[in-house]
Amino acid sequence: MPPVLAALAAALLVACTGLGPETPPTPASVPPPRLPAAAVPHLEERALLLLLVDRQIFEPYTVEQSLLGDASLREELALSLGRIPDPRAARALAPLLEDAEPAVRRAAAFALGLHPDAAATARPPLLRLAAGADREAGTLAVESLARLGTPLADVLRALEALPGEEATQRLLPALFRFQEDATVAVAAAAAALSLPAAQHARAAYALARYPRPAAASHLRALLADPDPWVRGWAARGLGQVGEERDLALLLPLLGDAEAGPLIQALRAGARLVADGKALAAADWAPALRGSLADPRAGVRAAALEASAAWLSDEAVAAAVIGRFREGPAREKQLALLALAQGKPPLAHDLLTAALRSEEPPLRAALAEAAGRMGLADLLARLREDPAAAVRAAALAAQLAAADEAAGETLARAALADPDVAVRAGALDWLAEHPRLSATALAAALAAADGDALDDARRSAVAALRARADAAPAERSTAIAALRGLERHREWLLRRAAADALGELGEPRPALGEAAPRLAVAAYRDLVLATRGEPRLALETERGTIEVRLACARAPLNCSNFLSLARQGFYDGLRFHRVVPDFVVQAGDPRGDGIGGPGWTVRDEINLLRYDAGTLGMALSGPDTGGSQFFVTVSPQPHLDGGYTAFGTVVAGLDLLERIEQGDRILRVRELEEGRGGPARGR
Repeated sequence: MPPVLAALAAALLVACTGLGPETPPTPASVPPPRLPAAAVPHLEERALLLLLVDRQIFEPYTVEQSLLGDASLREELALSLGRIPDPRAARALAPLLEDAEPAVRRAAAFALGLHPDAAATARPPLLRLAAGADREAGTLAVESLARLGTPLADVLRALEALPGEEATQRLLPALFRFQEDATVAVAAAAAALSLPAAQHARAAYALARYPRPAAASHLRALLADPDPWVRGWAARGLGQVGEERDLALLLPLLGDAEAGPLIQALRAGARLVADGKALAAADWAPALRGSLADPRAGVRAAALEASAAWLSDEAVAAAVIGRFREGPAREKQLALLALAQGKPPLAHDLLTAALRSEEPPLRAALAEAAGRMGLADLLARLREDPAAAVRAAALAAQLAAADEAAGETLARAALADPDVAVRAGALDWLAEHPRLSATALAAALAAADGDALDDARRSAVAALRARADAAPAERSTAIAALRGLERHREWLLRRAAADALGELGEPRPALGEAAPRLAVAAYRDLVLATRGEPRLALETERGTIEVRLACARAPLNCSNFLSLARQGFYDGLRFHRVVPDFVVQAGDPRGDGIGGPGWTVRDEINLLRYDAGTLGMALSGPDTGGSQFFVTVSPQPHLDGGYTAFGTVVAGLDLLERIEQGDRILRVRELEEGRGGPARGR
């Protein structure tokens, strides 16, 4: 785009959105450019598309200009339109489904599924594309149809014209998303075929991810599958829809050589017992003791979580107590929780040690344990703990045990807590139990306006919305408080208030733009700085993990992550969340899961898939990314299209299974190899 057109487009943006004076770029959002402008075709259009995504606005002129560009620009346009929640963006995607270039059609098919409000108009062209000549586009069309709530029968009819094998290949990757009883027969038939390993795994996943009772017999057959991922997911599914006899069928997996099936079998067995579907079989105890001594941290953690039902076995109980006394920090927490649930008399002897601990996470686990044991006096004491995470855990335990009247008293008192997490917890309870007056909730919202984090503010919005429904006499007060947020400085809060008003049947106010008013030149620099695939080394207490960032797929998130890494933000932070056979998560300066850098980053949902070792942005809702990131330990297809994926592990993948909750990131450093240069794989 010539400079004069770029200037015109910027002027149009100002006219259409009412932007005020632009502020200069911030170091956190715009890294220095690495490539000359000539190295990136259609630089101006790419910059403007990034601007639209960042500000969450639709602007027809930029769309029209991008349609005139090459295939790579049109592909970027399609993905950008999927990220903008405007009906016009969805309508602009429809013509791209028929683009001459396959990559553009595929991006459009995927992006259209991100517009749930466009389901009625999007389904017909997606159904046609699902059965078209382009297999990959058809597969993505099926995925989007599932996201849009299309009945499985409609998709099957659309695929009837294709040969059986071709239809199966297009259907299986997204079959689990339909969540209908009919998926069982389709997935079971596919699992019985001689399919390539990847397709067979997808059929098994469709049976196991959201299992239905009719899937149980098929899941049992998959427990002996040669693919460890399939064995693990079959075990997981049986934990939800299995019965007494399945405890015996799961037992052999406690000797599995792979961590995934072993971990999932432990969880499944514990769930069957907890749900009253099975008794704690004695023959599980020796295998459970072996798992408690396993050299793999994830297996030990899963065994501790499962051990509560088997604490009548003296050897198991002794092993759990041993992990409390001698294990690392996370194992102490899990051991205490297991003892509190399964053998409270044994836990009593350990409460004093936990209470004296200088580690807030252990005292927070003590609060949860005290809740399980009904120790009201200890919970009241922990509500005065100097650590906010402990006070929040104690409040959660108190509220879980309280009746509504007592809960209201507890929540009202907690609204005076200086910490945002404690107040957010109280407000979340009040959103589920709308007993506090709208006037008091509006006061809590106003008091939270000075918080660095927005958790209490967003929780207050939910509580006000619930109170407006529950107390018609206070509806006008609640609505006035929500209306007062129409021009709030935080776009996410404006959006939450607008959503609440819409749910109450009130006119939904215009949101305005989302991002700081950076100049178009700032987005141009950001595009230039994110066309490569930089490599970073995450030095941890367990070793070094090397990652390659997919910056061209998610430039806002990638530049944010790079900027924080270059500033040393991650150095010394802990992996505050580790879920064995799922994810490891870090990037929270508070360490309790709600901290961040002081700003949020727009989602950039893309086609990078969550295989083992994929980096993603952690969220507490749409567009709430900041500094927290996670890495998948195993494939997690249900995360595809829901979280911004922005990189992959290229070395040290095996270390993910060794990371324990509480381990530190020693340093994140950028490697020279991979810096700058054109993006690969685009």
